Amino acid sequence: MSDYFSLLSETIHSPSNAYHTGTDKAWQEFEKKTGIYFPTDYKKLINKYGTGGLNNFVWFLTPFDTDENVNFMKRSKQMLDAYKISRKQFPDYFQFHVYPEPNGLLPWGYTDNGDELYWKTNCFPDSWEIVLYESASPIYYHYKFSLSELLYKTITNQIYCSILSDFLSCQSIEYIAVNVKQA
Repeated sequence: MSDYFSLLSETIHSPSNAYHTGTDKAWQEFEKKTGIYFPTDYKKLINKYGTGGLNNFVWFLTPFDTDENVNFMKRSKQMLDAYKISRKQFPDYFQFHVYPEPNGLLPWGYTDNGDELYWKTNCFPDSWEIVLYESASPIYYHYKFSLSELLYKTITNQIYCSILSDFLSCQSIEYIAVNVKQA
């Protein structure tokens, strides 16, 4: 089995300044407080790269930044509340449960196009799968990959993902570190 986080790290270099990164202790405290235990590769990604995203397109949620656009608790609540409304109105199109229900969706990010990026959770965070919803649409893509595997395979053109490939399958992948200043 490949270590996709290591492969991804070789592909995406660390920013010169990483902001609002996590530590093992900070993750333990957050996970204990919320009862949400995250995949190892996601925690490594946030620890290494901090607040930000890829190519000014894919943005990662993080519990360590207070900005409402990237704060995990604030943004995931918005995304899950919207999904619940869609699911209630269009149950044939929005069939996934919502975390903390078994196999429920839990957000990890979003795109500048408004696409929503989720994990399909289960009892074992390191085996969570990926579900990507197109913006304002019931169209989704389900990958039985970890987050690192999805990103690595998309960046290296091993898979085509209509939501991500046009922005991530290119010569230069840049992690944009963002230090959001609170007013």
